[in-house]
Amino acid sequence: MSQLEIKALETHFEGFKQERYPGLPVSEAFERFATVQILKDEDLNDDEVESGILGGGDDGGIDGMYFFVNRTLVQDEADLPEEAISARIVIVQAKYESGFGENAVVKMEAFARDLLDYSRDVAGMTYLNAGVRDAIRSFRTSYDRILGKKHSMSVTFAYASKSDQPPNPKVTLRVENLKAYVRDQISYAKFDFDFWDCRRLLTAARRTPATTETIDYVKEFTTNDGSAVCLVKLGSLAALLRDDNGDIRRPMLEPNVRDYQGEKNPTNTAIRETLEEPNQPEFWWLNNGVTVLAKSCSVTGGKLIVERPEVVNGLQTSYEIFQHFKNQPDKADERAVLIRVIVPPNEQTRTRIIRATNLQTAISDISLHATDPIHFDIEEKLRLYQLFYERRKGEYREAKKPADQIISMQTLARAVMAVVLQQPNNAYATPSRVLKNKNSFAQIFNHAYNRDLYVVCMLVQRQVEKYLIGRGTDLKEVRSIIRYYVTMAVICTLLKKVDPPTDKDLAGLLSTAQKGVDDKLLGESVDLVLDVYKKEGGSETIAKGPEMTATLKRWLADRFVGQRSLV
Repeated sequence: MSQLEIKALETHFEGFKQERYPGLPVSEAFERFATVQILKDEDLNDDEVESGILGGGDDGGIDGMYFFVNRTLVQDEADLPEEAISARIVIVQAKYESGFGENAVVKMEAFARDLLDYSRDVAGMTYLNAGVRDAIRSFRTSYDRILGKKHSMSVTFAYASKSDQPPNPKVTLRVENLKAYVRDQISYAKFDFDFWDCRRLLTAARRTPATTETIDYVKEFTTNDGSAVCLVKLGSLAALLRDDNGDIRRPMLEPNVRDYQGEKNPTNTAIRETLEEPNQPEFWWLNNGVTVLAKSCSVTGGKLIVERPEVVNGLQTSYEIFQHFKNQPDKADERAVLIRVIVPPNEQTRTRIIRATNLQTAISDISLHATDPIHFDIEEKLRLYQLFYERRKGEYREAKKPADQIISMQTLARAVMAVVLQQPNNAYATPSRVLKNKNSFAQIFNHAYNRDLYVVCMLVQRQVEKYLIGRGTDLKEVRSIIRYYVTMAVICTLLKKVDPPTDKDLAGLLSTAQKGVDDKLLGESVDLVLDVYKKEGGSETIAKGPEMTATLKRWLADRFVGQRSLV
């Protein structure tokens, strides 16, 4: 490997840091850079990447941990599907150094023992910071729920550095020790330890997901608006869904409102039986087919040329066909499946198609609300303050907007949850569960609200997060735990009230939020929240319950009547 490649990686990383994370130290920006490359095929957004970052003092020697079930990132208990088919945990260590060190692997093994040895009580792991303990507890809680069900399990350790040399024998021997321990704990698990050196990181960073795909068809009918209805051989659909690693292309399926419903699902069983019996009637006679949305579609040389294809209906069919050809991609099969490729003229039509083709399923995915009028209003309003509301995943990330200026729907919802609903505990611990509740969702995205409410919540939330980062490593282990509590405390203090604020209350704070909350108030609010956190027991469990919120409100109320200072 040449020094030119190392220089190229450094240059690429510096561009990434300046574009996406200009305010972070080099080491923290590199953690995110490496994680993005390692998990590139999972297509995580900035919030999802951030949710797994664990670096800092007493981090157990790791920088990130991510748990996937059915290739979906699990961030809280509401993310677990009804039937788990596959589980995967990815543990990341990223060092902006020129080699692979033995000590880093030793620390990863020590962390694996804390993670997988259930005889070790998480509460007793006081040598780990609160964020890492919470990650371990969350993984155990989630994995326990699927442990007794049939599933595959994969444990992946990824170690990234700028190294231009392979790891030395001592390092690889340590990896073997780690592998033996993991296999001893989970005998059926697939174990991987990936060294991400300079060349591998650079290759991944330069790789961009394909946006145009070709589909071989048997028969087709096209319309003037560029849409098409066609019969496609089963193997051709399987090839479209297969990525370079032989896995299913999750990003292509992500807009679908349903995940795979499992092998035991009656519909999937019937599809599978039909696929396995070649003497069955023509497949497309028995199956409703697959609906694909695209940016454009054209016919050239017996192929459909489709830009940005997204499977929005027919996920169960797609998954079963993919599985049928997974181990035999060249299997001969002349049967066809019906595919509709639709080029919607706008976002509203796109969402109407998704809703209409999935009426048999309850729709709870937050992304389906992206074209409700309120979200266009929010996007336009936030843009006035250099905040980019990402109604559709990846839209502004692809435009290389700084990470702290991109606001996902869930990010905004968590801030509103903390301020308007005064549930900072749920904003921290179980935002997905709250958002899946129709009543709570309607309270967060209320069409009657003054839209300035959302600007204030987000401006203050970002200022709180920036302040917490600026306080240095002493708060790094708890900043993800306390940040929503601090935002609630700041808003209550500005309004001099502990009752839930109205939209008019919050709209009245717009000029203050735009000008910037005073550092003194931010500091006092942080100190108050830390005092409450410690008084209540200083545990992640406490921060996830309502008790800490109640205590914080009492202390704030005392201050407002002059009976208690903030510190």
